[in-house]
Formats: sequence, C-alpha cells, structure tokens
Amino acid sequence: MKKLTIFPMILILFVCFACDTKQKGRSYLSVGRDKLIESGLAIEAVQLLTEAEKKEEDKTEPRALLVIAYSHALASGVTKGQDFESEYKRQRAERIDALNEAEINKMIEILSKRSEVQQNGFQALVEKGTDAAVLLIDNLAEGLYPKADSNFITTLTKMGSKAVDPILDKIADADVNPNVKIILIRVIGEIGDEKVVERLNAIDMTNISDAFKISIYATLYRLGEKKYKSEILSGLTSNEAGVRRAAAKVMANLENVNTTTLITALKDSDSQVVTDITKALAVHKNKDAVKPLANILKSEHGASAKKAVVNTLIAYAEAGSGLTKGLAKHLSLMLINKEVSSSEDRVRLLQLLKHPVMVKKLKAAIVVDDLDAKLYDYLQTDEESAFVKVELNELLNLIRK
Repeated sequence: MKKLTIFPMILILFVCFACDTKQKGRSYLSVGRDKLIESGLAIEAVQLLTEAEKKEEDKTEPRALLVIAYSHALASGVTKGQDFESEYKRQRAERIDALNEAEINKMIEILSKRSEVQQNGFQALVEKGTDAAVLLIDNLAEGLYPKADSNFITTLTKMGSKAVDPILDKIADADVNPNVKIILIRVIGEIGDEKVVERLNAIDMTNISDAFKISIYATLYRLGEKKYKSEILSGLTSNEAGVRRAAAKVMANLENVNTTTLITALKDSDSQVVTDITKALAVHKNKDAVKPLANILKSEHGASAKKAVVNTLIAYAEAGSGLTKGLAKHLSLMLINKEVSSSEDRVRLLQLLKHPVMVKKLKAAIVVDDLDAKLYDYLQTDEESAFVKVELNELLNLIRK
C-alpha cells in the first residue's frame, strides 16, 4: 500500500515545486507598460521592458513600448548628462530602423490613446517614414482609432515626402471612403511637395464626388496651380454641404479673395463651413465682417464656430487700423438686450469684451452711452448664470479702473 502512494506524492511535490518557480505577481511587460504609459517613467520602464523582451514569447509589444520609452526618455530630457544617454540614442535609432509591421501597428494602437508619452512616440513613427505612413493611412482609412485621427494626420504631415506615395496609392483605391480621400489630399497640400502636381492633374475627375474634386483643386492651388481658383470659389455656392466645406477649408490659403464673398458665406447653415470661413476672415481682414462675425455668437452654430469667431475678432482687435470700430458697443448691447440665449455664449462674449483693446473701447463708449450702468443693471436684474455673473463683474471692474 505504501508503494502505491509514493508515486502520487512525488507527482504532487513536482507540481507544487513547478508552480513555485513560475514568476509571481505581474509580469515585467505589464509593470513596464504601466510605468511608461500611466506614469511617464521612461528610464524605469526601459529596464522592465528590456527584461520583458527577453522573457516574452511574443516580442511585439515590448519592442514597440521600448521604442516609445527610449523616445520619451530622450525627448523629456531625463537622460541629459547621464552616462547612458548615448546608449539610449543608439538603442532608439536601431530599434526604429528594425521596426516591423506588427510592431508599428502595436505602436499605433498604444499611441491612439492619450498619454504623456504620445507625442514622442509619434515622432518615432515620423522618423520611421514610409513603412509607418502606409500603416497610419490604413488605420485612418479603416477608422480603427477615430479619436487619434488628428494625431495620425499631423504625423503624416511631419513625414513630408515620405508619406506622399502611400497617400497617392490610397487615394487611387476605389474602395476607400471618399471622406478619407479628402482628408488625405489635404495632407498632401500641407506637405507641399510640388513633385505630385503631375500625378494629381492626371486623376480622372469624371467619376469622383464634387467635394473630392474641389479638394484636389484646392491642393493643386496650394502647390502653385493658381488656375483652379475660380473652381474652388464656385464651391462656396454649391447645394451640397460637403462641397461647400471643401471650398471653405481652403479659403484662408487663397490669394486676393473678395471678402464680400466670405462675408456672404458666413450666412451658411453648416457650422463647419462657418468655422472655416471665420478662420479665413482672420487672414483676409475686413471691417465689414466684424458685426456679421459677432452675430454668430447668438446663432445656433456649434462651439467650434463660436471659438473661431472669438479668435478672429481678437486678431482684428490686435491688428488695429479701426477694424473693430463699434464692436465693443455692439457686443454689450447684444448682452443687455438679451440677444444671446446660451450662457456659454454669453461667457464667450464677455471674455472677448475683457480683451484690453475692447476694455479701452468700452471706457470710451461709457462717456456717451452710459454702458457701464446698463451692464450693471443687467447684472443685477436679468442675469441668472453664476459663470456669466463672474465674467461680467470682472469686466465692470476693468472698465471702472
């Protein structure tokens, strides 16, 4: 009987011993990832991830994370003057050069989420160049990480000419969403590589959307083909919002634009069109645009359009030359007469009025129009929002100094 129990006991002891020799707790990869992504502790992360690279059967994630870790350590300055700084530089360069498709995709996945190390990681992809561009474009086209699209676009733009061929290849793909093609053609315009003009001119325009067509014309214009100006301007009066958006997007880049055309376009029902026209009017300044711009603050347009209005009107105020004559009074009366229904928009209006140039103009207007008393009465009797009251009190203090 004793002989029969010896073997099972030995087996149990072997299993217990084997379990005891396994790594206890979290893995090097898990801890290293958290040190890097959650805390930005690049040097500690490098040590842990180097061990993870040795131990993990699948090397993809530790290698992707190590590129980000070396990049963040060097860019953040924590290696400055350290004995290992040159080793970090060597490791980073060699690892970027050695990145394969799986590792690049893993980097894209990691960097698609906001973190302290995000931008330094994207810079490594910029330096990787064309191979990274292909995969960034694929991810953009497939809509895998929509919240990171703006970062992908910025990264492709920084790549410059290295991103151009992959972009043109994707644009030629009939299966790609036309909206993605519009985004990509704009990237080419931002890059500004004139060598692509011939290829863009060779695109068959017969079976593409009008919005994409306008975007191609806009990019060609930015690359020196000024003959397309009239086609681009015609897009502002299209019945299709997508075409008007494509035209409005490039207005800031056009030369010698008739500002009357832009002021008329401010009446567009589409918020994105209004936003881009507002930005264009910051470039093509005209005093006749001031009140139409201010009136957007009491419209139904979205927050992006109203933020653009504030930025453009501040640019006008700082430019001087009488561009904002009458604006301070106009904004004050919009408030006093309860023309702005949204408290958020009233805050925006008051923040604009608190600009030093506007305060100076209000002080001058007080003598004639008694605006400070009217604003004070409005504060006491009509305003319900605590946030607006704070802003208005601050404004009254400024104009009474």
